[in-house]
Amino acid sequence: MLKALLSSVSILAAGLAAGTAHAQTGAHSTGRDLYAIVVDRDLPAIAPRALVIRRFKALAPDYRAIAGLRTKYFYITAQRTRGGIYLWDSRAAADAYLASPYFKDLAAQSKGRLDVWRFDIPVAINGPAAGSPALAEGKAVARIVRIRPPAGTPAAAIRAGFDQAVPAYEKTPGLIHKWFSIAEDGRFGGIYLFESAAAADAWFSPAWHDRVRKTYGVDGEVTAFDAPVVVEN
Repeated sequence: MLKALLSSVSILAAGLAAGTAHAQTGAHSTGRDLYAIVVDRDLPAIAPRALVIRRFKALAPDYRAIAGLRTKYFYITAQRTRGGIYLWDSRAAADAYLASPYFKDLAAQSKGRLDVWRFDIPVAINGPAAGSPALAEGKAVARIVRIRPPAGTPAAAIRAGFDQAVPAYEKTPGLIHKWFSIAEDGRFGGIYLFESAAAADAWFSPAWHDRVRKTYGVDGEVTAFDAPVVVEN
């Protein structure tokens, strides 16, 4: 089982750029034993995209001063939700933010649903497009992948598979960052930032989905986000 899992995770991984070779570019989004959260909430019924992005840009300076925060992707989805994908130095830093008056005030201003998703990030790496102008131009997109592993698979096996997969990701066209992830419910996968929707769609192709189904016997869940504003501390 362990050998099969390590092999299949590596297959899943094929293609990207990072690790040691890019340690000086986007180092804020790389590392080991980090933590991520996603804060997802509904968009107001009347909220033009341009107005939402202006709001993101106005809030961005606040996040440059938050202790323990490495990166935040402000996002918008086609399902009319918006929020942020955050990479933290530790779970403690994330919890401190969620308990802070700043976050509680933002939450109080939200009308409707507000969800928080949590992820362990055993390893986070840069892709070949790290430093892409797409970040400043507001063209980057994010994808979150969650795959349910075979029953009884130990977390250690998944983490070892991530390490084996890192070199393969050094060739994925258009990839800026990947954070290898394990969700609270045990599903594994990754949080990806691509320089364009075309690059993301090319990676998460029908062939990718077929490979996941054949390897794990389940579909891989891919959630798509536009990331028009990115803060990297």
